[in-house]
Formats: sequence, structure tokens, C-alpha cells
Amino acid sequence: MKHILLLTLAAISLTAADATGKWTGTMTVPTPNGDEQRPAFLVLKQEGPKLTGTAGPDANEQHALENGKAESGTLTFQLSAGDSIMKFTLKHEGDEIKGEISRDRDGQTQTAKLAVRRDK
Repeated sequence: MKHILLLTLAAISLTAADATGKWTGTMTVPTPNGDEQRPAFLVLKQEGPKLTGTAGPDANEQHALENGKAESGTLTFQLSAGDSIMKFTLKHEGDEIKGEISRDRDGQTQTAKLAVRRDK
């Protein structure tokens, strides 16, 4: 009986960690005049540790995720953005995903923050 309860709790926790869905929020970019908030929209599909989907500023402008992984609540993926690659390292907790975005451009690393909530 104890093993059945533990297996049930483990299955529930794995299901709860699923990032599949539509996510809306903001990308915060540092600028010389202060932080600038831009819209962010993600459509994610998680199958075990495999993460696929798209991301962009809205539903009309989406770019395919590359090398997507979901492990222990951490989501990592990349997006091609013109001549650079944006790298995402995000933390998924319930109906929120937050984290860092980085890219190398013109010999410098640029960073931003992402905060999105699951659309209901």
C-alpha cells in the first residue's frame, strides 16, 4: 500500500511539472535608459525531458525552439535570432516560468529576463 501511494505521488508531481501550453508575459531588456519591457509569447510542448515549441513577441511572430530540454523544473532551449543565437535558461514553477536569456552579439554578451504565466 505504501508503494502505491508513493508511486501515485511521484506520478502527480511529474504531471504537475509539465510545461506544455501557451505562456504570455514579458521579456525585460536592459537599455541605457533603463529596463525596457517587451511582450513574450511561448507555445511549449513537453514530452518527458524533450521540450519543443515556438517563442516570440506574440502569436503572429513565432520562432522554433532548438535543443529544448526540461529537467527537474529547469527549461533550456535556444532560438536563432538573425545572426545570433539566444540561449534560454528558465525555471518552471506551477503556472510561472522565469529566467535568463543571453546572446553573444558583436563580441559582447547581452542578457535579458523572461517572466511568463500559463494562459488559461
